[in-house]
Amino acid sequence: MSDNNSNNKRIFKNTIILYARMIVIMIVTLYSSRVILQALGIDDYGLYNVVGGVVLMLGFLKSSLTNATQRFLSYEMGQNNECRLKETFSVCLSTHIAIAVILIVLAETIGLWFLNSKINIPDNRLVAANWVYHFSVLSLAVSVITVPYHACTISHEKMSFFAWVSILDAVLKLGFAFALMLTSSDRLILYGFLMMLTSLINLWLYWLYDRKYFSETKYSFYWNREMIKSIFSFSGWTLWGQLAVVGSAQGKNILVNIFYSVSANAAMGVAHQVNSALVSLTSSFQTAFQPQITKSYAAGDYEYMNSLICNASKVSFFLLFIVSLPFMLNINWVLSIWLTEVPEYSGSFCVLYIIASILNALATPLWISIFATGNIRNYQIALSLAYFTEIAVIYILFMLGFPPTTAMVVKVFLNAFMVILRLIYTKLEVDTFSVMGYIKKVLLPILISIILTLATAFILYRFVDSLIQQFVATFIIFVLSVVFAYFIGLTRSEQCTVKRLILKKIKRL
Repeated sequence: MSDNNSNNKRIFKNTIILYARMIVIMIVTLYSSRVILQALGIDDYGLYNVVGGVVLMLGFLKSSLTNATQRFLSYEMGQNNECRLKETFSVCLSTHIAIAVILIVLAETIGLWFLNSKINIPDNRLVAANWVYHFSVLSLAVSVITVPYHACTISHEKMSFFAWVSILDAVLKLGFAFALMLTSSDRLILYGFLMMLTSLINLWLYWLYDRKYFSETKYSFYWNREMIKSIFSFSGWTLWGQLAVVGSAQGKNILVNIFYSVSANAAMGVAHQVNSALVSLTSSFQTAFQPQITKSYAAGDYEYMNSLICNASKVSFFLLFIVSLPFMLNINWVLSIWLTEVPEYSGSFCVLYIIASILNALATPLWISIFATGNIRNYQIALSLAYFTEIAVIYILFMLGFPPTTAMVVKVFLNAFMVILRLIYTKLEVDTFSVMGYIKKVLLPILISIILTLATAFILYRFVDSLIQQFVATFIIFVLSVVFAYFIGLTRSEQCTVKRLILKKIKRL
């Protein structure tokens, strides 16, 4: 019990660190997006999102190996096997270097052909698009090699360094955004080069830190056929899921480009930036608890693991819902203040993006628990089928003349379905997990809180006639959403824990 209390304190401490990181990054990212959009213009900004999307479609291997690396490192830490941990890291780094080379070959052959023959690019921007593509490919390769060092830092729960590197990354991007305003050369090409430069700086910083503090990161070539087979088996099945996730995200971008225009892609890019800034709220918290779920499973502490799943799901949902609600209620006003020129459909894309992300935040602890077991084949097959079906449905609807925002409406329904799917597979892979317990402890309190909050918003906004009244109504709804989340969403013991932690922090001030 004392170990679990220590783990909970560590999660809380790391969450505070990551929240401080999140606040800085959110402010810097939102302002950077404004400057970048102003510097590049709507068409070049949309073009960058499309070109970068092609690279991401080939970068699904990076995501699958990221999950695999962090899972295996956290598992060995939970087993307290230092020798095995060093061997695992060396095998993972060798694998990532090989994958980076393969990605470059694939991107510069198949990917380059797809870019120049299938993507809707204005003739006068074709050369610039190709330069951006090459820089993006190199950036992707560097990011793949960074993964083992990044995963090691997270698995050791050294969130302070992770936070500082992330903040530096955001500040660099802001500085580069201002640099674009000062140049007379092609800004789109320069932006692609500067994004590649940030990837190189990230790799260098993680390499220096991990080499100094974690002995297992001192690389030595190691060959273990069983370990490589295990990692590649896990990564191979993760690959299917990541291919589907990335294909879904970028497939929507490409379909919007084919059926509409780069201005619609710019609207999706704006929505993505807003969504990313808000989602960093839950990603900070989830980054803090993710290693603990895997370690508790490796140690056989299933009761603590199940408690983490329920608490993390509930807190992840409320954190994103409460903060996102004021933005969704006032999205058009926010966009008009934030951007000098607002692309058409931006408001609708933003709201739908956020709703989809709220549902995804709820389900994230479930897939983390599935990954902790290592038995992910059936889950990844079901996941990939669901995402590939999504793209097919969107294509059919676009053929029938539906507007571009239809892509995100379908995404919302898919994410709702994925909550159910992940709940089922968590029960199949973790015998001690209770579906009914999850429904009672997580889903039911969330549903009641949402109904009360939205009903209040519906009533208040019927009497809004001015901007001042709109702000007052938004503030009241925000406060009530916090109250509902606290008194309905949390159990009495969770309320006492939150109250105790807040009072403890106040006394230190």
